[in-house]
Amino acid sequence: MAVKQLLMCKRGQIGILLVVAAFVSTQLAAETKVPNEFTSGTPAKASEVNENFSDLNSKIEAISKPESSYSVLSTETLDSGLVRTTLYAYEQASSSRQVNFHNTEVLGPDSALESSGLGVVINALGQFQVDWFYRNKFARSYYDPDEAQFAHVTCPDGNQIPRVGTDIVLNFNFISLAGGFVLSNRGGINTGEFAGCPDPLSGLSKSYYYLEGFGSGVYSCVSRVALFGAEYAGGLTYKTAPLDATGFDSYTTITTVDRTSIGEWGTYYLEIDAPAGCITLSGPAPGEPTPAPD
Repeated sequence: MAVKQLLMCKRGQIGILLVVAAFVSTQLAAETKVPNEFTSGTPAKASEVNENFSDLNSKIEAISKPESSYSVLSTETLDSGLVRTTLYAYEQASSSRQVNFHNTEVLGPDSALESSGLGVVINALGQFQVDWFYRNKFARSYYDPDEAQFAHVTCPDGNQIPRVGTDIVLNFNFISLAGGFVLSNRGGINTGEFAGCPDPLSGLSKSYYYLEGFGSGVYSCVSRVALFGAEYAGGLTYKTAPLDATGFDSYTTITTVDRTSIGEWGTYYLEIDAPAGCITLSGPAPGEPTPAPD
């Protein structure tokens, strides 16, 4: 029985390798053009052959390590000696969330909107699974004098963004096999949910979030990490069902990223404070050219 299971395991591994090989070859076949083409009987220059190999290697890496083309926006050394690194939180992403309402038959202190979600994102650090839990007890107020009453950024029109005064909790995790980050919208000077910037198309107010937390695993050396950005802004696109959800109807949403819109107001950023050499970045350093979005 043990031998049979081992053989089945090996067959499964070989099958996975064949699928990966087929995927890579299919992707490369779609881009067969190389910098230099050679004809029979014509000498090939070593420099041109090397250029072809370099081009092939870059295409393979673009498939196997897409994060290598993603942006590290800035690095600066703080007075504490830590290095602050800023990058886009999502350069590729796909996630889903389920939104439900509780105790809404009669509105009271325990009436709440709750949302949980799961997804995959890629940025200049690599690939992460993300999950989160959001709860808004919209009939209960929350106030902490140590937390900012306005967001650390302003609306596009320059107006301040006030804190939402209801009892809101948002916990968010970035997870990889090597380690990750755990963040919350409470407990920091800038943390919270803020609202007050109307969407010019819908007229609805966009929520701006600021979360802080720490690293784990290979990121245990990170003393502080912040995630901030706005819902329905900065490259994020949403599809919701049912389309006619109103009032306290439950609904579900799929979210993806449009890379051509990254950098606009509301884009989500990661800001990481850590000793030099703590984190390994795959993307170009600040000031280096970054390939254009696909």
